[in-house]
Amino acid sequence: MTPFRRAPGGYEAFWEEAERRVLAGIAREVAAMLRDQAGLPDPDDDDPLAATAQSTGTPRVPDDDAARRLLPDASRDDPDVAAEFRHLTQTDLATGKVRGLERFADLLDGVGQPAAHPPRDPLAGLLDDAFGDEGDDPFAGDEDDDPFSGVLGGPLGDPLSDALDPGDDGDDGDDGDDGDDPDAVDGDRAVVAISRDDARTVAAALTDVRLVVAQRLGLETDDDVEAMHDEVFADVVSPNPVGGLDPEVRRYWGGVFVAAGFAQESLVTAMLDDLRSQHR
Repeated sequence: MTPFRRAPGGYEAFWEEAERRVLAGIAREVAAMLRDQAGLPDPDDDDPLAATAQSTGTPRVPDDDAARRLLPDASRDDPDVAAEFRHLTQTDLATGKVRGLERFADLLDGVGQPAAHPPRDPLAGLLDDAFGDEGDDPFAGDEDDDPFSGVLGGPLGDPLSDALDPGDDGDDGDDGDDGDDPDAVDGDRAVVAISRDDARTVAAALTDVRLVVAQRLGLETDDDVEAMHDEVFADVVSPNPVGGLDPEVRRYWGGVFVAAGFAQESLVTAMLDDLRSQHR
């Protein structure tokens, strides 16, 4: 994953296939979790009155801590104010976030052919490492074998577990022979192009993904975040003292957290540079 840079019509970066697939999958899982927690109608619901009935009722108060990070109380001191604000804003806010997350996932799913000469990638292999040398997802397969299932998801189960499954057989599509080739990642790195119209939506979606993963990892302070970055880049992750996560699971989701933050920060930086250049 390279940082986003200004490009004609918007911004672009080079992402590996694993990065695109994993982040698109997680974005869809976060959208599904948020839809459920906010009580939004199912997108496949054929009932034309479903959305109307939901929008005129009392919004559901999320019971998932990650959803509450995305849909926080307006007031911690006055429950009446918090309830009224939630009644007035939650449906629109949640709907906008769900659409943004799904739009981001659609953009990643629609990325074209790999780039012929991608630039140097400072995060090369960060998410690939979780799939092992032969591209196997250690968390794919029987639900009972998923160490993440039921650990972080609270009463709803793990809303992110499906994003880890690269396919029915756990194979990412290559033959496993290039696991030791330092240049192998160049073959599946493609341009992720974000138009100016989509840039704010994508930046917000990356922020939402990062907030949810941070909650699942038990990251509460700036020191927690800094420690997570250090552990990921050192490739040595200590067990989570809060959630009791297996170190390899924490390493994987730490990589997701770092990658989402890297993409979000570089996109916002490119957007600000773009804005400054327009006012010179």
